[in-house]
Amino acid sequence: MAQAPKKANDAGADADATKKKKKLLLMIGVAVALVTLSVGGTVIALKMLSPPAAETPAADEAPAPTLAPAIYFEMTPNFTINFTVNGRQRYLQAAITLLYRDPALESLLTLHMPAIRNGLVMLLSNKNFDELQTPEGKEQLKADSLVVIQTLLKKEQDALAASDPEKEVPLATVEQVLFTNFVMQ
Repeated sequence: MAQAPKKANDAGADADATKKKKKLLLMIGVAVALVTLSVGGTVIALKMLSPPAAETPAADEAPAPTLAPAIYFEMTPNFTINFTVNGRQRYLQAAITLLYRDPALESLLTLHMPAIRNGLVMLLSNKNFDELQTPEGKEQLKADSLVVIQTLLKKEQDALAASDPEKEVPLATVEQVLFTNFVMQ
C-alpha cells in the first residue's frame, strides 16, 4: 500500500515538470518573437526614414558634374576707403577673398588684379556709409562686387578669345566674394 501513493506523487511531479517545461518553452518562444519583431520593425523604420538612393542616370543622360574643390584667392593689400559723413571723416577697411573652382583662373586674376582692384575701389567709394553698416548693405555690396569682378573677367576672356580665335579660352568665373575682415569707423 505504501507504494501506491508514491506512484501518484511521481505522476503529479512529472505533470508539474511537464507544465514547467511548457511554460519555459512558451516564454522562450514569446521572447524570440518579440526580438524578431523589434529587429524587423527597426529595419523597416530605417528604410522608411532613410533618404532615397541616388538614381542611376539613363543611358542618354549625362552624369551630373562633380563640384571641383574650392580655391581661395586673397586680395592683398586690404581695401581702405574714406567717406565724409556729416563733415566727419569715416573709414572702411575690408579684406576680400575670392572663391572659384578653376585653377586656370588664378593667372587671369593675377594679370588683371589692377583693373579688378580699381573696379572694387570705385564701387566701395560710391556706397553710402550708413547703408554699409547694415547686414543687408553688406550683402548687397558682396553681390555688387561679384558682378564687377565677373563683368571684368568676362570682358577680358572675350578679348583674349577674339585675339586668337583658334585658341580655346575656358570661361571660368568667380563664385563668391568673401569679406574676411570688414571694419568701419
